[in-house]
Amino acid sequence: MRAFLALNLNEEIKNKYSNILRINEKTAELKKVSKDKMHITLVFFDNIKEEQIELIKKEVINSSPTPFNINFENISYFTNKFKDINVIFVKAVSEELENYVKTLRKKLDNIENLKYDRKDFKSHLTLARLKRVYNNQKLKENIEEIEFTPSYFLANSITLYKSDFVNYTEIFTVNF
Repeated sequence: MRAFLALNLNEEIKNKYSNILRINEKTAELKKVSKDKMHITLVFFDNIKEEQIELIKKEVINSSPTPFNINFENISYFTNKFKDINVIFVKAVSEELENYVKTLRKKLDNIENLKYDRKDFKSHLTLARLKRVYNNQKLKENIEEIEFTPSYFLANSITLYKSDFVNYTEIFTVNF
């Protein structure tokens, strides 16, 4: 099954960022992340087996940090190989989070035959994925014009979600 470990966000952060995007439909078509699905992905598993779930849970529990702050600094975007914007996000900054993800991945490496995405971790809160971009330059300008107020929140729980392309199903949550 496809699955991912994610840092849970509090309602205040979800409310603050769920409707911040104001992109003209003539500039781009967006698929916004719904408020109830907002999270920070830590590790994405391509294909895990049922029997690996308990092992993942054990490693998450064994590597749980004390709660730590995450700062949300600005809105930015990722681009595809053609330099078109494909994801709009809020940049999340935390040295503790960076260290935790490194520790967590080392622990997960102990699980036999566990496959996960090993790309460099880029801490962010996805706001929208782009379906179609009509004017990439105008879209960049729209993003830069968004009024953004930096904020922070206390990270204190992680959830493993089963992931299909339509919905997420919670498998377990670890509070720390």
